[in-house]
Amino acid sequence: GDFTVSADVKAQAQADIADDGYWGVEQTSDRLVSMAQALSGGDTSKADTLIAAIKKGFDEATEAWGDKLPDICQKTIDAAVKKMEAWRDGTTSETDA
Repeated sequence: GDFTVSADVKAQAQADIADDGYWGVEQTSDRLVSMAQALSGGDTSKADTLIAAIKKGFDEATEAWGDKLPDICQKTIDAAVKKMEAWRDGTTSETDA
C-alpha cells in the first residue's frame, strides 16, 4: 500500500534497522544465537542441528514471503550461522551467550 509516516517515525525505523539497531543484523543475529544456545543447554554438539533449523526457518520464511527476502534478512542469517559455527568450534565469536 501507500503509506505516509512522520519524519520522527522514519528516523526511528532507520535507526532500528541500522547495523547496530535493535532489528539490525548484529542484534538480531545475537538474539538468534542466544536462543539456539539456550535451547541446546550449552551443548555445542547440537550446533549443527540448530544451524540447520535456523536455515530451515529462513527458507520457510522466504517461501511464506513469496519472493526473495530483503537483503538484511540474508545478512542476519549469514551472521547467525557464522556465530553459531564459531561457538561450535570454540573460536572467538561476537556473541558469548
